[in-house]
Amino acid sequence: MMKLNEFIKIGRALFDEKIIHSTSGNISVRDGDSFYITAHGAYAANLSSDDIVRVNVNDKNRDAGASVEVDVHRAIYRSTSFGALIHAHPLFATVLSFDNDVIKPIDAEGSFYIKEAPVISAENAIGSEEVVMKLPPLISEYPVCVIKRHGSWAGAANLAECYNLTSVLESACKILYYKKISG
Repeated sequence: MMKLNEFIKIGRALFDEKIIHSTSGNISVRDGDSFYITAHGAYAANLSSDDIVRVNVNDKNRDAGASVEVDVHRAIYRSTSFGALIHAHPLFATVLSFDNDVIKPIDAEGSFYIKEAPVISAENAIGSEEVVMKLPPLISEYPVCVIKRHGSWAGAANLAECYNLTSVLESACKILYYKKISG
C-alpha cells in the first residue's frame, strides 16, 4: 500500500537538497504486482495523493498520467527485487557523467556507500527503450547508476535507502568535481 507521507518526505528532501528541480525526477514504490509512481509533471517538493499514480508491473494498462520514465521503473522492478526507485537530476553527478564511464567516490563517506556508479550512454536518455534495455542489468549490480547527460537512478528496499544513495552520490560528485578543479 502506498505511503503518501514517505513520498512527500522524500520528494521534499530531494528538492531541498537541490537533487531535483521543479518537476524533474520521479520516485516509485513497489506494491506486489503494481507500483506507485509520481505523476508526469508532479512537483516533488509539494506532492499530494493526486500526484501519485498506481501502475502495473507487468503491463501498461494503468499508465495514464504516470511519469514519462514509467517504462524504466517497470523494467527495473521486473528484473530486480527492489522495493523502491528514485530517478533524480543531481547537478554534479550529471556534470561528471559527460566525461566519465564510471563515477568512483574518493571520499570516505561516498566510498563506504557506493563502490562505483556506472555511467550509461543512451541516444535518447529520457524514458527510452535503450535505457529500458541497458539500465536494469546494471542497477541490479550497482544500486546507483547515472545516465549520461541526464541524471541518476537508485534502487533499494525502500525510498529512504534510495534517497541515501542519491544524496551520497551527489555529495561524492561534488567532492570529485572540486578536487578536479582545485588540482
